[in-house]
Amino acid sequence: MDLNRSEVSVTTQHLIDIRQEKDNWLRMSDFGDMGEFLNACSDLFPKEREPEYRYLGWEDIPDLLISREWLCPNFFDIRDALETLGGEDAEHFITWSGHYGYDLTADDPYMMVSHYLDLYGHTLTEPEEDPADMPAGELIYTGVSSNYLDMAPYRYEIFDDDYN
Repeated sequence: MDLNRSEVSVTTQHLIDIRQEKDNWLRMSDFGDMGEFLNACSDLFPKEREPEYRYLGWEDIPDLLISREWLCPNFFDIRDALETLGGEDAEHFITWSGHYGYDLTADDPYMMVSHYLDLYGHTLTEPEEDPADMPAGELIYTGVSSNYLDMAPYRYEIFDDDYN
């Protein structure tokens, strides 16, 4: 999921009522905020004074941010906040936010992403190598302290077998 690649098909309720629907696909990356987006929508339908916009289709937008009658008012803030995360991390973030009771449509997305990165920012990286394929000499744990079993005799007394 990449909200910068998202697209929305926009029409109005009046055109639906008179059965003259036409697809007006808008790329969301062309707009910086909701005001610009709504101005572009009003340019598409100049004959309507107060149009009720309807979204007939969308791509690369989670359903919690859009429906046929509604587009999340802070969509562009969410899009900009999620740029700090990668595509797969953004999907994990959306799942995480729903699981822990955050409301992505109403809460501050920048604060939520910052909190998410504080909790999981460095733990989501994939290991470079599978530990089973590494030589035995490189499997010594040194994460907590540089003094943890760094003396060779003790290290080999405890781990004297090759557990590869």
